[in-house]
Amino acid sequence: MKSNKAMFICRVLGATLLLLPFWSALASVKTTANTPPKFLTLSSARALIVEPPTVDGYYAVGRGSCQDADGRMYSYLQRTMEFPTAEACGKQECERFGGLEQYRGFEYSVTKRCTCVFDEDKAPPPPVPADPEKPEYVTKMKNGVGPIAGTSGTPGANCYRFEKNSGLMAVRMGAIYKATIVASVTMCFMF
Repeated sequence: MKSNKAMFICRVLGATLLLLPFWSALASVKTTANTPPKFLTLSSARALIVEPPTVDGYYAVGRGSCQDADGRMYSYLQRTMEFPTAEACGKQECERFGGLEQYRGFEYSVTKRCTCVFDEDKAPPPPVPADPEKPEYVTKMKNGVGPIAGTSGTPGANCYRFEKNSGLMAVRMGAIYKATIVASVTMCFMF
């Protein structure tokens, strides 16, 4: 027997929400531009706020692959090994490219893969490991350019923008964003 309470799966701020029942969605998320986005998960009438891990020198853009202002993916360089944390990925693997103007940030996946992202066709050649037993690199050229502006929103990875090369720091400083869940729903399916 079907319940008369409407259930919705909605896409809000790059996170998927299950709203049970519909009226319990009258909540809001506040975040400042200098803090990582908060992902809201609703279950019954209770809310749980989950933040992506923070990494010094990086801004957690959100869930999914990194995209530029036109929604394009970046060229990347990925080492074929696991990294224990997002911080290890950013600090130990990708930040070595921090001196390159074309370095934009990194993606850290649930499979513990670390992907360093760069402007269009400007990923550096993979470093040659001193030890032939060390993991190799995978690279792919894409056409994203400029500072990371958003994410694909697909599950499986978090995107982090390198603050030094972002060009967006001055715009974000001190700004406060408020998003009301009901008003921010970009895609909602009723079943």
